[in-house]
Amino acid sequence: MLSLVIVAVLNKSIGVFYKLSNKTILPDLFAPVNIQIVNGYQTQIRQLAIVSATMLVTMALLWVTPATLILIMGIAFLVSAGLDWQSRTRSNLSSDSVVTVKLDRHRSWPTWSLLYAVLGYLVDATIAVAVPWLVVSKLHSHWPLSWFLTANATGILLAPLLLKRWSKQSLLTLTAFTGGCLLLMWPTFASLMITMFLIGALRGQINISFFTTIQQIPTNNRNILMTGVLTVIDTTTVIGSLLAPRLILMLGSWTLPLLGGGILLFCLTRLIILLNNQKQSSSDIDENC
Repeated sequence: MLSLVIVAVLNKSIGVFYKLSNKTILPDLFAPVNIQIVNGYQTQIRQLAIVSATMLVTMALLWVTPATLILIMGIAFLVSAGLDWQSRTRSNLSSDSVVTVKLDRHRSWPTWSLLYAVLGYLVDATIAVAVPWLVVSKLHSHWPLSWFLTANATGILLAPLLLKRWSKQSLLTLTAFTGGCLLLMWPTFASLMITMFLIGALRGQINISFFTTIQQIPTNNRNILMTGVLTVIDTTTVIGSLLAPRLILMLGSWTLPLLGGGILLFCLTRLIILLNNQKQSSSDIDENC
């Protein structure tokens, strides 16, 4: 049991390390206008890596013991950590002469962007629990789950291409469309297949837009900012994973549609407030003129 706990903690730590490292170092390596494109490529590469790693690990376990495989992965991680440290050192040396802009206290936390990200990660955590439950309890089978996960992964992989014209859409709009997709997630093969693909595409684009927004905030310590952001969204994932089974016990097949309805209602309310604020600002300007 202790070994399982240690491996689980290390596995999660490695994931957080890479996420923090990659998202922090990108603004130092690429021009601000290219950050969104780079994030798109990174999303595709990450999804390919997940699929490829799953296949490779599954095949490797046919010939190698799990303990040996974990040892190999640990050594590979240490090597990659060394390469990452080298990259950071070079980046810091090359940016010594660059004047950094301090982060304004009022902009230190992009509150609304972070809130949309929290809603997205709650969706991810709930889907991760609810869809397997729907497959087993409502479709009375196991094999469709592989198709649904493949559809979701394909949507994430193709997100930068399929939603290229949506790259300038606000996080509010993308979050609202995500809620709309959840409304259609009923326990039928066709419904779950289509919506899992759409959710993957939307979540892929939301992640690209969200991290691009965070990375473009001027700050002299991006590592602290990104650490705080990742702490919030990873905590959201944990809370969502704990709450999802309780929601399923109470709501059953209505869990995902009701979650989608709640998100859609929140987004519509936020949109109405924004439109009212714009009208108020316009009227104030007219009165001053």
